[in-house]
Amino acid sequence: MASRIYSIDASSLLKLKQDFPRKVFPAVWEKIEQLVREGRLIAPEEVHHELENDDLLEHWAKQRKAMFRKMTQEIWEVAEEVARRFPALAKPGKFGPAADPFVVAVAKVENQNRSRTLYDDPPECIVVTEEGGGPHQIPAACSAFGVQYVNLVGLFQLEEWEFR
Repeated sequence: MASRIYSIDASSLLKLKQDFPRKVFPAVWEKIEQLVREGRLIAPEEVHHELENDDLLEHWAKQRKAMFRKMTQEIWEVAEEVARRFPALAKPGKFGPAADPFVVAVAKVENQNRSRTLYDDPPECIVVTEEGGGPHQIPAACSAFGVQYVNLVGLFQLEEWEFR
């Protein structure tokens, strides 16, 4: 099976900082950063913009610019469709810009592009979010667009990480 790719929401990066502080859980951060280096942890640029009000994560994100996907016409079109079907996702939240439709769109486009390649088993792009399962949240949009989603601990489980 090919390696999974993850499109991460700002909510999961904020949870990582809050619940897994680097000084206490350095191994968790190393694993996350390994995914970034491998190109397996990605996010739309809009997530980076949502992190601008958090000094620690803004600094961390600036050092990992390659993980943030630039806007393409394809991502924009899918994000517009996500926002049309789930308008609550498109409203700016307490963190700033509304990245949610783009998190789903990046995963959907990654999956579409990878299915067009010569991979025997193309890697799946999975959304990572801490949002609940309400009808106006990322998980509902993921389900509607055929994108799998997990929370941060779910990512740890899929990667079969163990911390002792």
